[in-house]
This record gives sequence, C-alpha cells and structure tokens, in this order.
Amino acid sequence: TRCTSRRQRQMCIRDSHDAEYISKASGAVNEVVRAQTDCAAAKPLIPEAYQRIDEAREAVSAPATQQTLDALEAQVDRVDQLCP
Repeated sequence: TRCTSRRQRQMCIRDSHDAEYISKASGAVNEVVRAQTDCAAAKPLIPEAYQRIDEAREAVSAPATQQTLDALEAQVDRVDQLCP
C-alpha cells in the first residue's frame, strides 16, 4: 500500500524525481568509466558527467541521494586524474 496516503504520494513523487536525476547522472558517469582506458574518448565525456551531477545536486532532496552523487563524482574525479 505504498503511495496511498497523501504524505506517501508526496514522498513517492520526490523519490521518482530524485531517481530520474540520479539515472541521468549515473548514465553520464558510466560512459566516462567505460571509456577510462581510452583517454581520448573519456576526456570529452567528463564535462557532461560533472554537469549532470551538478544538475542532480540542485534538484534532489534526499540525503542519501547526495551520498550517491558524491560516489559518482568520485568516479569521474578518478578518470579525470588519470586523463589530464
């Protein structure tokens, strides 16, 4: 019976909203990570990944979501350091 009361519906909408932004950021980060062995391919993907993370940070509200974004950003940071 999740999302049946008014409060639960509001939480479900927020969770769905957060999940959409996390999904977009995660997709961009995954592209960077997949390309990490080829810096020529990875380097141009890094700015978009950071942008998606920043957009998500501004849009999401759940504290755990911020931790997820921190982890995604750390992955991009590692590739960015490997491909100066």
